[in-house]
Amino acid sequence: MKKSLSILFVSLVAMFSSCTEVMEDFDLTTAEPKIVVDASVSPQKAQVILSKTTSYLNPNNVPYISGASIYLSFNDTQLALNEDSAGYYSATMNFPEETTYELNVLIGKENIRATSYMPKAILWDSVTVQKSEFADWIPAGLMDSTKTLYDVLGYMTDIKSVVNYYKVDIWNADTLLSRSVTDDGYFDGQAIQLVTLMGAYSSTDTLRLYLSSIDKAAYEFYNTLALSNSSSGMFSAPDNPKSNLEGDALGRFYAYSIDSVYVTFPEKE
Repeated sequence: MKKSLSILFVSLVAMFSSCTEVMEDFDLTTAEPKIVVDASVSPQKAQVILSKTTSYLNPNNVPYISGASIYLSFNDTQLALNEDSAGYYSATMNFPEETTYELNVLIGKENIRATSYMPKAILWDSVTVQKSEFADWIPAGLMDSTKTLYDVLGYMTDIKSVVNYYKVDIWNADTLLSRSVTDDGYFDGQAIQLVTLMGAYSSTDTLRLYLSSIDKAAYEFYNTLALSNSSSGMFSAPDNPKSNLEGDALGRFYAYSIDSVYVTFPEKE
């Protein structure tokens, strides 16, 4: 047994020594940059952000795309979006709900197209805040003494006999606390508690809960994005999220209607 272990140890040393020699000559090549489209239209604004994929070794240097021609069409209207700053394009007006929107992005010889449907907005019925039943169980020193553990509960009513898709974003100032998407397969036409968020907050915190009504393509994008971000493993390569873009580009275009509500917290007793 001792001899076998010695042979195994020598073999492992030899293997990792060989790996070290290979890594010294390792050359990280970069893929050809691809166009990235981040486009949306809400009842008040259409916005498109154009960029290109960047090097793995330099992820903070995002190359934005200027000089593109971008058109948004719906009903009998066609709008040209203005470039506000490098890579950022927008148009502001009252965009109607229950409408299909078509996006056309022209970058040189590239023509990128997509369509998205803006559903009717579903509103929050109510959002409540209550002290968590676990608030008094937390030992001193494990949580900021100025904060209290709260449950934030959001309620809404789904439209019956219509397939609906929802995106919920919860922000505390400029920090995104939570993002989730769901369809109404398990609660068609029902009044439900859609949000249950437990966290430590004080009277200086203000949360904003956004309830977005989206179409199936946007739901699939965010659902596959979440699955992609959860991929793990040393040698696993996450897939790109499912996109509704036609053309040689990554990203998505989605129309959405939205309702939001602010949540504040009382002074600590």
